[in-house]
Amino acid sequence: MMELVDWHTHCFLHDHRTDEDRALQSQRGVLGDGEAEPELHAQVIDEAGIDKFVVIALPKFGGNHTPSEFIAETVARYPGRAVGLCSVHPHDADAPEAFEHALSLGLKGLKISPTYQEMDPRSAACRPLYEIACQHDVPVMFHCGGAYTGSLEFADPTLLDKVAMEHPKLKIIVAHFGQPYMEQTAIVMRKNPNVFADLSARYHRPWQLYNGLMIAQEYRVADRLLFGSDFPVRTPRKAIDEFRALNDWGEGLAMPRIPDKLIESILYERPLSMLGIEPDPA
Repeated sequence: MMELVDWHTHCFLHDHRTDEDRALQSQRGVLGDGEAEPELHAQVIDEAGIDKFVVIALPKFGGNHTPSEFIAETVARYPGRAVGLCSVHPHDADAPEAFEHALSLGLKGLKISPTYQEMDPRSAACRPLYEIACQHDVPVMFHCGGAYTGSLEFADPTLLDKVAMEHPKLKIIVAHFGQPYMEQTAIVMRKNPNVFADLSARYHRPWQLYNGLMIAQEYRVADRLLFGSDFPVRTPRKAIDEFRALNDWGEGLAMPRIPDKLIESILYERPLSMLGIEPDPA
């Protein structure tokens, strides 16, 4: 059965972020208004006809945090449709306990960010989190690559190569295809079959996404690319429309096409079961 799955959405309250962070995001030109209240989240999901979706906690850093309880409550409104990922800061002493607690609430994985959280994903602090994820057979999503704040010191997705090699049973999702390091992400994916990537927040940068998809095809890893909107950066409907228009470069410009079949397969043939997660039943 074909299903339209959005692998990367956010739902949070205004006070889950600091005013300073919102101002910085606006100053540096991040798309969207930075608001993702539950009612708005529900509206955009249904408008796009999304069958199943992932609700991802904001990376925990600098006063920004989406509590696991809030993610669990949000997911519970959509039995059979939604799964949630928590976020902890690997440098917090209670990070493993916080991750275990989130799993006890019914969440299905973890989101951490070497960029926003300014941490080395190969560090000893992260290993207990990977071991917990392997024990419970849930994925870990990484925001590597560019960001509007944090540090680029550990942004290169190739740092995840060692993580994937040391934990071959760990299911890794590289958010945003590791942008702008898409070639590096594809290289990591080629040698590590446990590494996937989502395309969230790339559709408004068509040249970047076009090149990334060409590279993914050349390295034969396009079957592990996942659709994600990154709401509120993009609504799912807007992201889908931009994705399908990727080959529309205007009159007089003939470019090799990204196969329409590939675009549709990324939209409709990437079930949550690919990474061993499923929504709790009604």
